[in-house]
Amino acid sequence: MATKTLLERLNRMIADGRFPEQSRLPAERELAQELAVTRSNLRKALSLLEAEGKIWRHVGKGTFVGNPPTEKSLQLSSLTRFTNPMEIMEVRLVIEPRLAGFAAMRATPAMITKMYRCIEKSELSTDIGAYELWDATLHRTIAEAAHNSLLLSVLNIVNEMRKDKLWGQLKESAVTPEKMVEYSRQHQDCIEAIKDRNVARAERSMSQHLEMVKNDLLSVTR
Repeated sequence: MATKTLLERLNRMIADGRFPEQSRLPAERELAQELAVTRSNLRKALSLLEAEGKIWRHVGKGTFVGNPPTEKSLQLSSLTRFTNPMEIMEVRLVIEPRLAGFAAMRATPAMITKMYRCIEKSELSTDIGAYELWDATLHRTIAEAAHNSLLLSVLNIVNEMRKDKLWGQLKESAVTPEKMVEYSRQHQDCIEAIKDRNVARAERSMSQHLEMVKNDLLSVTR
């Protein structure tokens, strides 16, 4: 397979949402088998993607989608030590409904398609870790669709904190299969509002969703 063709296939795998931002790609052996190419040719293509800033590598851990975390982002993630899940939810309730409203005004059709794809992927998730990854990707996509880089930076910090062990334990206890179905319905409603350019409904849907998430988390801490 020509390098150009291989690059196109790898780019499609990333663009179609199969591997969200900062997710790890399969091991080289597995990926080479899936694409029916030699590992040598795969490495060449991955090197080109890395040069383009579409992937990054961590020795001993694997290859990841997106740009590597900067020193600044690593420092910001240390804020996790000084906050807690309820503070995270309070911040989300302040900024994410407004981001949804901006998205209703500014989202492109491609971004809306990506939002729906994130819901599909989350519904197919078989464990809370995978579900949380796609959930975070959906909320980030909505924030990206708002086209406000400063608010997006704040949400990126929040999403870093959602990777904390305590957050994961709370979500594992609070998020049942029934809750996932309800969250998916709420996500659908918010995206429909964004697609319809209904700012008030998008903000209201996001606010109601996050209030439910907050209450579900509180229920397991009492």
